[in-house]
Amino acid sequence: MARNKWIPIVVGIVIFVVVVGIGLIGAAIYVFTRQVGFQTVETASGQQQFEKLRARFEGQVPFIELTAGDEGGEPRAVIHRELAKGETGTVSKVHIRVWSPDERKLVSLDLPFWMIRFMGSKPIHIDTGDSAFSRVSLKVTPEELERRGPGLVMDHTAPHGESVLVWLE
Repeated sequence: MARNKWIPIVVGIVIFVVVVGIGLIGAAIYVFTRQVGFQTVETASGQQQFEKLRARFEGQVPFIELTAGDEGGEPRAVIHRELAKGETGTVSKVHIRVWSPDERKLVSLDLPFWMIRFMGSKPIHIDTGDSAFSRVSLKVTPEELERRGPGLVMDHTAPHGESVLVWLE
């Protein structure tokens, strides 16, 4: 008899947990889609749009430079840590633009910086997809990026013409 009283209670608790879990997942997806801006534009003027963005940072030294290495050696990342200002809390967004001339696509990705901070103090690793640079490890933490402050983080053009522009706001 006592067993029959517990069955509806356990079923009710399980249903409650499932409904709350689905609600939390839905809320997380909603917040993520509202915070992240992602756009792919197929355009003939994509190169001009990309160059216009690049011109905004003319004269700035990027925080991260990808180089081909000496005499065809291993690629490496040069990180200009001297650009770090020492203050945190001044960065709110990460903007990433990728131009692919073969596909004539300009991809725009805007992330709130809290998503980068969420990674903790682990170094950021990048796989560029380009076989020459696919093994590059940046060894840059979100805190170092934040100390860099607003400005140019990376301006890189791959051998096949693909370009990546990253900046902090």
